[in-house]
Amino acid sequence: MRAVLRILAALSVGLLASPGPGRAQALSLGLIGGDAAGTESVLAAEMAELFAGAPALRVVPKSGDAGRSNLARLLTEPGTDIAFVAADALTDAGDPGGSLLSRVTLVARLGPQEVHVVARQDIARLDDLAGRKVNFGPAGGSAALAAERLFKALNIAVAPQALELRASLAQLQRGAIDAVVVVGGKPVPIISQIPSGLGIHLLPVPFAAAVEDAYLPARFDHDDYPNLIETETSVPSLATGMVLLAARGKNDAGADDRVATFIEALFSRFGELDRPGHHAKWREVNLAATLPGWTRAPVAEAWLARRPSSVGNAIEASAAGPAPLPMSEDQKEALFKGFVEWQRAKRH
Repeated sequence: MRAVLRILAALSVGLLASPGPGRAQALSLGLIGGDAAGTESVLAAEMAELFAGAPALRVVPKSGDAGRSNLARLLTEPGTDIAFVAADALTDAGDPGGSLLSRVTLVARLGPQEVHVVARQDIARLDDLAGRKVNFGPAGGSAALAAERLFKALNIAVAPQALELRASLAQLQRGAIDAVVVVGGKPVPIISQIPSGLGIHLLPVPFAAAVEDAYLPARFDHDDYPNLIETETSVPSLATGMVLLAARGKNDAGADDRVATFIEALFSRFGELDRPGHHAKWREVNLAATLPGWTRAPVAEAWLARRPSSVGNAIEASAAGPAPLPMSEDQKEALFKGFVEWQRAKRH
């Protein structure tokens, strides 16, 4: 519920805020995320909160698919300046001649996004879904792209459905479909809200050789989803990447100024997102992380060059802060994932 209220509050700030008499009109930046019930919308809303009341810029979160559509809208839609885009969408898009690389820049790599397969209790393994109705989500979205790749790699033929997330979970509860694939940073709000006792669980997704080039190993435990996972129990799964991208050379007046203002403020105040009350995924973000082959936004590159000691898994909110605390288990897991990605990048 807190996540839903935060999204609504961010939308109201973006859509209703207006300058008072005698005040200059603030720049308005469009930030496109994912499904209204997904993690990206929470992260976008929390970023928008950083700019609430700021005279120079207001951030307007927009619903999207975190996949192909987000990429297309970033490149063509006026007023859409920053987009959440899944790594699967970048791979799926291809880039003949490097045209995409010349049209977008990397703002930041976000934390790994876990693949959730929510299924009826009588479904024990992914193999049990063969021939069953599995919701992949709308075509081209982050969940659909991951689901298509996953089931193809594992040679499991299912009957894919293309329902919106909230509608698909309602269909699952009624028994009209057998499973739902959700891609998002744990905990995904709408999955956290599933009550216990409905005969629904998170299906184990093993880290197999067939998927090791595209995904990282991940797991869920009781702290992530207490209504679905028992104490001292974990469920294996996979994770994919998510990035924030900005368009460049776009025929959209003022876009460069909006993006520059956004990046400077986001990076400078990033420590405010890594505090209690915000999504746990902020703890897994390293602003200095690169994306092999992709160019970082110039403003982000300049900010990092000025503050090389202030980036990492925990970005300090100010120059004078408390001494670093010992790493939590989540931070250790994030560090291991980063190491795996680094090893994988070295092989290519």
